[in-house]
Amino acid sequence: MTQNPFTSSTFESIWSKHFNHNNALFTFDFIQQVTFFKDSRSGVYINTGKNLTKGISYELNYDAEDYKGKTFLIYDVPTYFNVKDFNPPKHTGLKLKKIFQYQGFLMDISEYASHEEYINTQFSSKNRREFRSNQRRLETCFDVSYEFIHEAISKEKFDKVFQQFHDLLIDRFDEKQTNYHHLSPQKWNYYHELVFEMLKEKKASLLIISQSDIPIGITLNFHSETVLFETITVFDPDYYKFSIGKTSIIKLLEWCFDNNYRISDFSKGDFDYKHKWANTIYNFNYHVLYDSKSLIACFRAHAVIAYYKLKLFLRKKHVNEFYRKMKYLLSGHDHQHTSHDKVDFDVTYIKEFDETLYESIDYKASADYFSPMYVYTFLFANPEPISKIKVFKHKEQHTYIISGSKKSQQITFKP
Repeated sequence: MTQNPFTSSTFESIWSKHFNHNNALFTFDFIQQVTFFKDSRSGVYINTGKNLTKGISYELNYDAEDYKGKTFLIYDVPTYFNVKDFNPPKHTGLKLKKIFQYQGFLMDISEYASHEEYINTQFSSKNRREFRSNQRRLETCFDVSYEFIHEAISKEKFDKVFQQFHDLLIDRFDEKQTNYHHLSPQKWNYYHELVFEMLKEKKASLLIISQSDIPIGITLNFHSETVLFETITVFDPDYYKFSIGKTSIIKLLEWCFDNNYRISDFSKGDFDYKHKWANTIYNFNYHVLYDSKSLIACFRAHAVIAYYKLKLFLRKKHVNEFYRKMKYLLSGHDHQHTSHDKVDFDVTYIKEFDETLYESIDYKASADYFSPMYVYTFLFANPEPISKIKVFKHKEQHTYIISGSKKSQQITFKP
């Protein structure tokens, strides 16, 4: 990969500014394409970017010996990057240990003529009809627009979009009641600066799905010359019935075919949708390179190896999920979010109702259990423009009416 966005000078300098106090980065003759910083606690040289890349590749020069006495850790080396086999001469002390950490998923589209052909291969005709129906319903019910930003934009527009991105992520993970590490102030400030600069270089992009110019789905991607790396994606959960996630994948596939990309990479994270859409599963390995003739280098290498094997073991036991839940609960989060799947209510279709017992409300501003999700779920089953929908609340009871041009639905919340 000749244009890896995660080894570009822009990426390295901005990452170093936010996470390395702008300290010097190191290069070594024995390893090409990667820069390092020195971890002050362990003495290990770690690739710039650590685990905030989506894939690192490198080449080794066995004639150079500036690895001597040192230990190196390279995060996230995907097996599909085809890093050359480790084959040093017998006299060298350089050793390599690969530590499996995650599975990755990607769509290799290099052998397909169009996004339709790829989808036809991956899914049944029933699934394909569902995709078309969901997108058609979304566009029937709402004033939907799609924007793919892959170039420099004004700072004003970018700041607005990135704030909306942040708000959607906050709402999503408040609903899930779990900590999301990318939302920490340090990481989010880093992404804010990085993406703005890398848009200028066409090494980043934002796919935005909007309803009346308000984003309801955003995906952040990074780009090499032929690979699109999906990095962070979020959708407004109120629209879950419309499967915006599937529509976004199709839109990204269309873009990849239109721009002669060969891979759309979902990266790490084991989710059902990745198994369904991906046609290739690969491994993320951590690579530990060290001087086997140095006792201290060996000690550091084996300590790193043991540490990441322990992390993998704990992750398989779902300790990381428990940790994120507890971190969220202990963070003193200010956001209060009603989990609608825990609210008990009855739903019935009705032909008419006594409007004198009800008052019209703005369903988006309701402070009660009622959520726009109920309106959008009704619309999914009864497609028509959202402008034709009215919502009424009973003056004395926890009962609501969603009224369309043809059908009406009553929702009664139980105490």
